[in-house]
Amino acid sequence: MKKHLISTLTIVFIAMVINNNVAYGQNFYKEKISRDNFLQAGLGLGTLYADNLGSIRMLDILLRPGLSASYGRKIHKHFDIRANIGYQRYRSQDIDYYPATVTQSWLINNQAFASKNDLLFFDVAPNFYLFGSDNHAFRSRINAYGGTGLGMLINFKKTTNVTFNGVVNSKDIQAVPYIPFRAGLSYSYDLYTDIALEGTLMMTFSDTLDGNEGFNRLNDIPIFGQIIIKRYLHPFKPFKRP
Repeated sequence: MKKHLISTLTIVFIAMVINNNVAYGQNFYKEKISRDNFLQAGLGLGTLYADNLGSIRMLDILLRPGLSASYGRKIHKHFDIRANIGYQRYRSQDIDYYPATVTQSWLINNQAFASKNDLLFFDVAPNFYLFGSDNHAFRSRINAYGGTGLGMLINFKKTTNVTFNGVVNSKDIQAVPYIPFRAGLSYSYDLYTDIALEGTLMMTFSDTLDGNEGFNRLNDIPIFGQIIIKRYLHPFKPFKRP
């Protein structure tokens, strides 16, 4: 009886070892196929460097919510390329924020005293990663990255002008190209997920996003920061005809 029990336990132990080795081998083989494609989503706050939105230098700004989504693919152990789409809301300071000398100039030059903006944006940008990896399973726990590209934003704006005849409210839609500059710090949460803090600055080719131009030296610049969740996708299987 005792010998039979020992034999049974020995067989069970050997079976468990074999099963674990097979499972490990299968998982190792599965992760050998790098997950180069990824999706990510972001949520955060932003502001706008513009003529009637306050002083960024003095941190006298209004923050508004925004979100984004991206699809990308790794093209080198240090580089990926991704397409980004997103939405960001902005609001100017109240009309009585600026001194009378400034608003008098805006009155004479028919510049907007206040604005509300809803921006939709799309861009394509490559990104460089400080610590490269050939496989998602062996990527660095913490990484830093940055990149630039080219994009287009659609600005849905509502502006308020003050004239000698009273207050005039108007709506307009404009399309503006921009160059995005992004940088982030990412953390590998698990085998297929990263969490990142990411900042974006959009160098636009317009000074009229807020309906006011010439008060600041530069064109209007959307700026925002977001918390990003990145998910590595299972490799796509090639389509086979039946």
